[in-house]
Parts: sequence; structure tokens; C-alpha cells
Amino acid sequence: MLRKIGIVARIALIVTAALFVSQLVVVISYLHGERSPPPPFAIAKRIVAVVRLLDETEIRNREDVLAVSSVSGFQVSVISAMPEGFEDDFSLRRMGVLTQKMIDDLEPGRSVRVGVVSSGEHRRNSSLMTFVVGLKSGEMARFSVSDETTLRVWNLPVGFLAGFFGIVVAIIAVLAVARETRPLAQLARTVDELGNRIEPVQVKERGARELRTLIRAINAMQGRILGLVNNRTLFLGAISHDLKTYLTRFRLRLEMMPAGTHRDKAILDVETMEQLLNDVLLFANESSAGAEAETVELNAAVGTSATEVAPAGDSVHLALSADPLNVRLPRKALRRVIDNLLSNALRYGTHARIRTERRDGMACLIVEDDGPGIEEKDMPFVFEPFFRAEPSRNRSHGGTGLGLAIVRQILDAHGGTITLENGTAGSGLVATVCLPAEGSER
Repeated sequence: MLRKIGIVARIALIVTAALFVSQLVVVISYLHGERSPPPPFAIAKRIVAVVRLLDETEIRNREDVLAVSSVSGFQVSVISAMPEGFEDDFSLRRMGVLTQKMIDDLEPGRSVRVGVVSSGEHRRNSSLMTFVVGLKSGEMARFSVSDETTLRVWNLPVGFLAGFFGIVVAIIAVLAVARETRPLAQLARTVDELGNRIEPVQVKERGARELRTLIRAINAMQGRILGLVNNRTLFLGAISHDLKTYLTRFRLRLEMMPAGTHRDKAILDVETMEQLLNDVLLFANESSAGAEAETVELNAAVGTSATEVAPAGDSVHLALSADPLNVRLPRKALRRVIDNLLSNALRYGTHARIRTERRDGMACLIVEDDGPGIEEKDMPFVFEPFFRAEPSRNRSHGGTGLGLAIVRQILDAHGGTITLENGTAGSGLVATVCLPAEGSER
């Protein structure tokens, strides 16, 4: 499963997993750590504790109690009358009820008021809550409590901002990695295409220094591969030309010999050698830079090939698609694919059935014969050059073992595929060729 995940998705998963683990650690720490009471309860409990302490402390020692009780965000003072500008705030009703209940538990009958202190029409500090609680001495204790119980930035808790910015930074990091790895993904696609085509696919040099160096090396490698293939083609062409010259002379000498069984067999061997040389040269030419692609109508090409391969027409049955199937590749290459498949079908069988259809944006050609088929153990090797399955498909039928190799080479170079399978009735072979159809969205 992980092998199918790209590098960007892997990094995104790593970042997401890291964030999840960090949050999980915080949650576990909270669940198993020391519990602290919720802020409203803690504030009310502290107010009651200070009130009890003030009630039990002599007046001359109150200053010490006030000094100890007053900390940042929690200020205590003793007043004789309600603060000027005090206003009850009903939004703090829950805080007031909670504090009143705890004061009643200490000594019923004391009043607790919660609000804010205003000066004129404007509040001095809307973030300060003011609690006024009566004391035993008849005075009142004033508590000024800030509701900013945690450190805030832009009026938001620091923890929230840390988590939010952590997620934002993670997303930006993933996007940055995706941008940096885009040339690597393009390079991977290009290298994958090298196995299906010979023409160089120049990759634009982008990304980090090491990646640019790798792209430059692969671009140079493509040129060297093309040069090697072209040299091989020239080499085979030269050998084929020279051998054909000698075979022609040999053929002429054989024709001048007296007729007989040995003379006929020798001529047949020469013809077989000539066919083998032609197929080898054709195979080499197809593996080099081919002709320019053009738009070809598959049904018309099938009809033309069927007429030429089987002029009588009684051995070939056509079932062509009613809709036109346009494919893009050299016309001669398509004809070669059809001719090879149809010739194989008639060579190893007596009848062939050809169908064309559209499948998921692909133009497909299906060739079925009534021959002996191919053994399952030979299926992985039938596209190898010079491979001939035994005993049914051998050189006695006139094959050189290059027909299917040439077909697959042509299809690979133009984004096509070919599959072979034995017929459902236990005999015959079904060859299915699919090429990208023009005018279809894939």
C-alpha cells in the first residue's frame, strides 16, 4: 500500500502524524496529570479563602494579608462603601452565583456582587471583574480579577495560536515540498517513457542543484541511447545489404543448377534467410526514431489489410465498429500491426475474426483465430525476439519469431497495449490491441 503513495503524500502523512502525536501527548498528559479546578471555581475558592483570612485577622495585620493575597491579575483591597461607578454585570451571573454559594457555606447572609467599575460613560477596563463581598467587621472586600487568565496575543490564547500556526506552517511546508519535488515527479514520468520510446524527451532543468545535475545527466543519456540505437540500425542495415547481395548471387547459381529435390530445398532455405534478414532489419528500424505520426481511421485500415492478406474473404470475418475510431501513429506502422496479427491468425488457424470497438477512450482491435493457441508457460515469452512456441508455432509455419516483438515495439512507442489470451473454448488465440483514440477524454 505504501509503495503506491507518492513522496508529497508521504511527507504530508509524516507532518500530519507528527501533529497528531504532539496533540495526543498533550491530551494524555492532561488526563494523567494533576487536575486543576476550572477557572470560575478556582477564582471563587480563592475569594472565599481571602475573605475567611480577613475575618480571622486583626485589623493591624490586614496589610500583610492584602499584600500576600494580591498577585498579578488578582488584587484585593478593603473598602468601607461600594466603589464609585460600580455596575452589576449579568454576563458574570454564573461567577456571582458560584461565589455566593461558597460564601453562604462559610457564613450565610453575606452579600456578593459581581460587576465592573465604570467612570462616566466609559468603562475603565472591560477585562477586569470586580467582586464586592461583605466582611464580619461591616466593611467590604473588593477583588479586582482579570479574566485574562492566560497569556494572550491578539486576544487569543498562546496555546491556540501555537497550534494554529503549527498547522499553517505544516501546510506551507508540504506545499513547498510539493513544489520542490514537482521536477522529480516529471523526471520519473520521463524515465518511465524511455522504456516505451526512443525519441529523447528533454526534461527542463529545475529544482535543487543535485536534481538539476540528475536531469542534465538523464537528458545526455537519452542522446547517447538514441545514438547507440541508430548505430545498431545502420550496422544491421549494412550487414543485411551485404548478405542480400551474396544471397542473390547464391540464388542465381541455384537457379542454374539442374532441377531436383536438393535444388528446391536450397532455394527454400535462401528464401527463408531473406525473410529473416528482412524481419531483423524491420525490427531494428522500428526500435529507432520512427516516422511522424498521423491520424489514421482504424476501421478503414483493418478493411484494407484484410482484403490484401485474404483476398478471397471467406477466411476472415469482420465486425467493425459503427463509429469511426481515429488513432494517431504512422500509417505504415498500424498496417504492420494489423498485417502481423492477421497473418499469424491465418498461419496457425483456418479462420480469423476481427472486431473493433471503443473501450474507455481507447480504440481496440480484437483478432481471434481457431488455431491451437499458446501454452500458458509460453505466454510470458511470446513477445521476446526470435521466440517461437513449440510445437505448434515454429519455423515450419514460416515464422521468424519477430512478428509479435515488432507489434509490441510499435504499440509501446505510441502509447498502445497488446494482450494475448487463449480462447474460452480451449482452442484459438485472442489478441487485443488498444490505442488512444482521438476525441476521447482519458
